Amino acid sequence: MKMPVRILLILLCAVLIIALPFTVSSPNMLNDVKMELMNDEDDGEEIDFGRLFLSTACAEDAEEVYEEEDLDSGEETRKASQYVLPIDFSPAPAPDPALFTEDGYEDETISVKMEHREMDDGTQIYIARVTIADASQFRTGVANPEKVAANTTKSVSTMAKKYNAVIALNGDNYVDKPSKTTFEYRMKQKIRSKSNRMKDILIIDDQGDFHLYIKSAGIENAPKELKEAGRSLVNAFTFGPALVKDGELLEIDKEYGYNPGGKEPRAAIGQTGPLSYVMVIIQVKHRNDGSGFSQYKLAELMYELGCVQAFNLDGGNSAEMVIGDRIIKGMPGGDERSLSDIIYFATAKP
Repeated sequence: MKMPVRILLILLCAVLIIALPFTVSSPNMLNDVKMELMNDEDDGEEIDFGRLFLSTACAEDAEEVYEEEDLDSGEETRKASQYVLPIDFSPAPAPDPALFTEDGYEDETISVKMEHREMDDGTQIYIARVTIADASQFRTGVANPEKVAANTTKSVSTMAKKYNAVIALNGDNYVDKPSKTTFEYRMKQKIRSKSNRMKDILIIDDQGDFHLYIKSAGIENAPKELKEAGRSLVNAFTFGPALVKDGELLEIDKEYGYNPGGKEPRAAIGQTGPLSYVMVIIQVKHRNDGSGFSQYKLAELMYELGCVQAFNLDGGNSAEMVIGDRIIKGMPGGDERSLSDIIYFATAKP
């Protein structure tokens, strides 16, 4: 064979050897295989394309790098882990004292905006609008977290300080008449689970949403229904009456307890939207001086404030709100009343 022909054959063989991998594993062929696998409806298992086209060791390394990058990929990813608090009675992160103002408190996880109104009869209305980043910031505290059903009481301000509350409101004082039939949960711990056909019940789930049960109707199915909806019961209160339900102003039963038609110091809480709430204290100058709110008027106020759900809490001497070092009582003057529990909102900022 002549030398030029031999050289030409050698060059052609070299070209074929170099081109062979590109012909077999072209991007078009890889894409065709990938699309065929993705469109295979008979197999619901997720295909790991990294493991399909890489060695096992390479695929594991790629997966590790992806996870590390994902954790630091943006502010929202970091917030998701930082802003969740444990659902228990452990104290929340302490709020920054420098962030408290006359108008409220605000950081990147919580906003509290205070409003004050004065009525012609001397009634003082204190309104707190609260927005939180995560439902775990809606919390309850009890006087004795070691024995939640114990007959132990402390002042609202003492409990607010213990749990590092940004803002706190009295609960329903469940130790009052401990023999009474009530449905009570605090931070998923059951205290009592009996229905009371004379009283309304408020349940708060793990998404921070309110559920009202008028005269306890349907309460026995509540935990199951929440579970079926992918939710769980965190807190429950038996007091009332319910003031607003599903955006509708409710008609208050004239026979409901706690002097529904009388002018009294009052406390109430409502939900205005996802992770958005209103807390209210109605303050009187002196008992029986003509100041104060009836439950009917309180319901109208909560409806006016935009509540989708709203619930009356323990009033009278028990009505109290604490924000920072500021104490707002339904009946000013004198010592704070000792109670069993508080509702509070916390910062989740580490």
